[in-house]
Amino acid sequence: MNENNLIGLSVLFLVLMSALFERLSGRSANGARTARDWKIAGLTTAMMVGIQRPLVLFLIGYLMTLALPGSAGSLAWLEHEHFWITLVVYFCLEEFIHGAGHYFAHCRRPRWRWAQKVQAVYKHSHRPHHFSGDDDRGKLTATQTFTNGFLWWLIMPNYWFSLLCLYLGLTEVFLWGTAIKGLWAAHTHTAWNYDLYFHNHKWAWVRKIMWALAHVITFPTQHHHHHARGRNSARNVCGSLALYDWLVFDTLAIETQRPEIYGWRQSEKEQKSVLYRYFNLDLSRYLKT
Repeated sequence: MNENNLIGLSVLFLVLMSALFERLSGRSANGARTARDWKIAGLTTAMMVGIQRPLVLFLIGYLMTLALPGSAGSLAWLEHEHFWITLVVYFCLEEFIHGAGHYFAHCRRPRWRWAQKVQAVYKHSHRPHHFSGDDDRGKLTATQTFTNGFLWWLIMPNYWFSLLCLYLGLTEVFLWGTAIKGLWAAHTHTAWNYDLYFHNHKWAWVRKIMWALAHVITFPTQHHHHHARGRNSARNVCGSLALYDWLVFDTLAIETQRPEIYGWRQSEKEQKSVLYRYFNLDLSRYLKT
């Protein structure tokens, strides 16, 4: 588990360095980022690393011991004999499951009342991830990478899937998969938008290659548009593989400029209180008939 901590610290280090760069360069000033945004980012990350991940891993171990005694480490042979294939399959499965859960949090309201209630929990738990700065001046920054409500990391199915794989012995696969996904997620939340250089390149063949790549891989501007206010906020739900947005969820949006306005509108309580944003369980806004 020391390696697991090292991976987590490496991803956190990149997030902090990216946030420091954004702050020093002035990209988080003038209402683009507030003190409450920084505080909830720190609270969410600390809770995820210190409480939620250990809790889910404990529950998986407890339930698996009851259901399948002796299953701990039973798939270790798979990564020893077929490491790269297992890593690719794990990464693609984890990303698909994450995309499905994220899509559910953004898609239209289901017909069935019970499904509406479940979706309300997802939507509400995901709200803090889409809060940026003061009103219309907010911008997306790297500190937003892990920001969500406190239930989010407990209800997302990919989180349980990845930790189940860890329990079953896919330790190296879990570590490398988590590192790759975490680092990529941190970089798509950072205000770098380097992909726009290629989308708007003077040479047509460069633009076409970039357009094709954006159908397979999620680049920063694609995820920035997911954080935009408007129709694109329900699109580009996959953090790494845009292939699923394109072929499975029909949520792919490729733009050639940055969003004009970031972030969802916040209630007065959400604007003023970090703890309210994080722990609030009032689902009424998503259960109105």
